[in-house]
Amino acid sequence: MQWQPWAEERLGVADALTDEAFDRERLSVLVGYSAALRFQMTTIALVISGIAHAGGAPLLQVLIWLAGTMLVRETRAFFLLRLSRSSAPIAERLRKTTAWTLALGAAYGASSIFMLHTDRAFDAILTMILMSLSAGAVSTTFTLVPALVAFAASIALPLFVLWAFGSVDWIDWAVAGLVVLFFGVQVRFAGQNMRMFADSYRMRLENSRLLSDLTAERARLAAARDAAVAADLSKSRFLAAASHDLRQPLQSLALNSGALSRMAMSEPSREIANDIGVGIDALRRMLDALLDISQLEAGAVVPDLRPISVERLLEGLCLRQLPAVQAKGLVLNWHSEQGASVFSDAQMLQRVLSNLLDNALKFTERGSIELCARRVGERIELTVRDTGCGIDEADQALVFEDLTQLHNPRRDRAMGHGLGLGIVRRLCRLLGIEVGVESRLGEGTCFSLRVPTSAEASVAPSEAAPSHPALVARRVLVLDDDEGVRSAYSVSLGSMGCVVSVAADLRQAEAALGTADIEVALVDFRLAENMNGLEAVARLRQRSPGLVALIVSADTSTALRELAAQEGVPMLRKPVSDALLAIAIDNALAEAESARRPAQGV
Repeated sequence: MQWQPWAEERLGVADALTDEAFDRERLSVLVGYSAALRFQMTTIALVISGIAHAGGAPLLQVLIWLAGTMLVRETRAFFLLRLSRSSAPIAERLRKTTAWTLALGAAYGASSIFMLHTDRAFDAILTMILMSLSAGAVSTTFTLVPALVAFAASIALPLFVLWAFGSVDWIDWAVAGLVVLFFGVQVRFAGQNMRMFADSYRMRLENSRLLSDLTAERARLAAARDAAVAADLSKSRFLAAASHDLRQPLQSLALNSGALSRMAMSEPSREIANDIGVGIDALRRMLDALLDISQLEAGAVVPDLRPISVERLLEGLCLRQLPAVQAKGLVLNWHSEQGASVFSDAQMLQRVLSNLLDNALKFTERGSIELCARRVGERIELTVRDTGCGIDEADQALVFEDLTQLHNPRRDRAMGHGLGLGIVRRLCRLLGIEVGVESRLGEGTCFSLRVPTSAEASVAPSEAAPSHPALVARRVLVLDDDEGVRSAYSVSLGSMGCVVSVAADLRQAEAALGTADIEVALVDFRLAENMNGLEAVARLRQRSPGLVALIVSADTSTALRELAAQEGVPMLRKPVSDALLAIAIDNALAEAESARRPAQGV
């Protein structure tokens, strides 16, 4: 490192500063904070001026100080911006940044001269403001520790001198000692923040190196990737077949069917033409869904689960298939237990059964096809049974693979493309359906589906859980000084049915008690204005005796819990889930109501 000032070496952070890129990064962070805090720094200067003048400092002296400080502030901001964009050596830019920060600290520190005109009370207020300003610099200049030391020292030094040598009172000496002690704490915290910043920088460098290693690893795994692509070849062939081989004849069918429907014909012929059009439309929808198979496997398509009447489902499917079945001289039977219903996606389940019926029709030359539904345990078993050619036991595991055609060696398109059962496998996996096959050569085949019943899911996934019954219309007061937390409580409790009032401080909470019949208060332990939650609860109970209250705190020490127990206030540890919050409020209200009942009966 080209520039390692004494302060950074003493604080043990110099070893973290190893390259110019890091120096540029920390300069950029400091400049960013400087530009963002112009309004706040100006406000502090105005407050100091007002206090000094109110305490007796001459107005002209105050105005001169204010003008000089603002000039230094804006000049520093201007030159820091130029330094961040400069091409000068980074070490030189860091030194200049430290010098400008020293100048700014000296300007603010010069306001301590007003203490020569003010009494001790104003001196204490001015000291508090200046040391707070110095403390704030820890979070804005920690990336350049020498700059922080220069800024803080230029404020602390004049304060120390005025308190230590301006009086012989031991209290003044004690304040002077506290100023020095506080300065040391600030420097120590700046060193810790700098180390964390350096660690974060190292982690980013390490992540960059890991990314490079991963890139190299990807190259080494190219062979494995190619193997995975080859394993997924059936999916690519499936999509290619669907998009080309099926769309071509479907286009022809659709055009011819449309022309046919516009021709003059007898009523029976028109009914046939309409049936053809309906069938082509169903085939189109099936093809569109087939092209979504890759999305199904990737989880991009979510089933719409609803209760489905099995009787109506089977009847609709079989009536659509009946003309094709009768055309081959076959018999189609279907039956279902009365009132049977399943919980599934209607379109996807219909597609599964349609593919199984199509498969049965293709490979059955005589006899019958049967579609049945019966209850098996807590599921409904749907079976598609045919009297066709059957499947050898050794080939049964292959029938659900894409493009598998066991009884079509000539790849006759009239016998299909070998895609139907592959679709069945994917859809059943998505819907949580158990699928099986039983078959013997020459004796037919039976496919079985075990589908969850509608009774297995009392609430559809899209429905929201009901509000907590014990909290409906309960009037809850939330006291928390964080606006985001108040909003979250309001939304969560409101969704449970509560009537929620929110307060940012004790004054607002007391006002809420006066306007609403609050039943329970939910109070954060750490509140603004140096007040804790237990103190706030005590004040609220003075206005509303017997108010049920709960404290929410990240501190769950034994001492705090015992103190809360003495006050009769349950404690919840952050973060609190909405379920736990509901239970805690419910229990607290129940205990309070139980305690009141005996008293009411006396």
